[in-house]
Amino acid sequence: MFAKAISNNDVALVSWRYDDKIKNCLGFAVYRVDANGQETPLPAWVGFQGGSNTQWQAHTTEEWPVQKYSWRDLTAPRGRQVRYKIVPRIGTPGQLQSDEDLAQVTAPVTLTPKRGDFQAFFNRGILATQSLAHALPKSSSGVPNFARLKDRIDQPGDPLRDRLSAELRTAVLGLFDRAKADGGEMFAALYELTDPELEQRLLGSNGVHLVLSNTGADDEENQPARQALHSAGLDITDRFVASNHIGHNKFVVITNRQGNPAAVWTGSTNWTQTGLCTQSNNGLLIESPSLAGHYMDYWNRLQTDTTDASEPKDTQSAEFRQANNRRFSAVADGGDTEIGLWFSPNTEQKSKPKGADTPSDLDEVFQLIHGAQQAVFFLVFQPGSPSIVEETAAAEKDNGGLLVYGAATDPGAVNSFETELFHRTATKPDKTVVAASAVKDQFAYWQKELLKMGPQAHAIIHDKIVVIDPFSEKPTVITGSHNLGFRASFNNDENLLIIRGNRPLAAAYATHVLDIYQHYRWRATLEEQGDKAFSGLEKNDGWQDKYFKPTDLSEKEFRFWQSA
Repeated sequence: MFAKAISNNDVALVSWRYDDKIKNCLGFAVYRVDANGQETPLPAWVGFQGGSNTQWQAHTTEEWPVQKYSWRDLTAPRGRQVRYKIVPRIGTPGQLQSDEDLAQVTAPVTLTPKRGDFQAFFNRGILATQSLAHALPKSSSGVPNFARLKDRIDQPGDPLRDRLSAELRTAVLGLFDRAKADGGEMFAALYELTDPELEQRLLGSNGVHLVLSNTGADDEENQPARQALHSAGLDITDRFVASNHIGHNKFVVITNRQGNPAAVWTGSTNWTQTGLCTQSNNGLLIESPSLAGHYMDYWNRLQTDTTDASEPKDTQSAEFRQANNRRFSAVADGGDTEIGLWFSPNTEQKSKPKGADTPSDLDEVFQLIHGAQQAVFFLVFQPGSPSIVEETAAAEKDNGGLLVYGAATDPGAVNSFETELFHRTATKPDKTVVAASAVKDQFAYWQKELLKMGPQAHAIIHDKIVVIDPFSEKPTVITGSHNLGFRASFNNDENLLIIRGNRPLAAAYATHVLDIYQHYRWRATLEEQGDKAFSGLEKNDGWQDKYFKPTDLSEKEFRFWQSA
């Protein structure tokens, strides 16, 4: 028996185990326990088979218990320390009682972005939820109306915009406040800029310096903000790169009153309404003058390696690429956290040739994946091939005890993972890597869901994250703007961070990956099995049986959570 909890700034994830099946147990009540010992049962929205919840009203896990061995607390108060109590519920639907003798309680966790010299932020940018399905009017097909969603996330102060963007949006806005309070300046390199609230903060701020890339040959997306910023006299450098190349950075260097680099913001979040609200994203603020100095030097290289729109082919020069092709090092937390840093493009060729050698940045990433002892978790958008997806599959084949969880926007990335494993093992792999998907038909407790922000949208999972051995003595977090495939190293302006030795930070990123994975895992099963995947809680204790038939995956999961 054990019960464990991990958290980041936005969600807590609880996992538990029992040694044997519990007779007449119809699931578990999960309680949040505050610092004063007050117990609050967590909400539940799906009840027993044959029932319904058409108004999507919250019940509790006392009434509608959890019929699995993990749960996510999406309503936990931020900034407070809490524990979780798991109690078996015995009996029949409507007549359940708690078995307090078998209750388990986790160690305390705090929902906070603060992880030493790091602050990690994650949004709620998942559209394929029942909550959103009930918050928006329906289109003629019964799917939530994405046009109405767009209207709402375009409006600063709209409650839905605030809910989806969560603390990630306030953290980006806080960069301006931080620079002003410190008497410093901001040096930003951005790919996309369309969010009205962020644009207004740029227009209203002094001491901001911006390298803004193009989003295509016509730069249609960025053009309105670009013109407004130029008209306002902001220090803006137009960086236009050639077709099939993108200036993909989303970082900000903050200097102190003396003009020295002090901190850096990076991650996967574009400065758009969709980046904040309708894609899963992360942002990371790091207090490290040495790291900020490396980013500042790169910002200066971006600014000088820039031509106007008439000659974009001259950007990303040989000199620029050569300067990027080295590993930069920095420290944080008094030297206890090691930071490796790579910039892109960093190859001699301007696009990936057939049979290309592994770029230097990805070579380090691949070696770390193959050196994993405990687990590799990842989230990717469209990494292309080769990428960390195939390398993770190869590492899992080489290390049979390795626990792998991942999710991607691109179904092709999932197919490449499964194909790689099948070729190596000749057996169908467990569904530990899934593509983003949504509930497509109304059935039982579920309404149709919206998968992405309209038919022209591409990104759903937009994170670029790898977490390696998160509960070990030296865990690794890989993040930044880099899409974690060869194309990003050859073609794009990118930054890639490799952070080692910070267990609280690794736990925060692992929580995010597992949150996203678990959300889409059931929907991936639904894609295969239809409404047979799950139509409501079972009315007898047989739901436990599958959990007490040991498999390689269940054993790996058990060992992983034991080490937390």
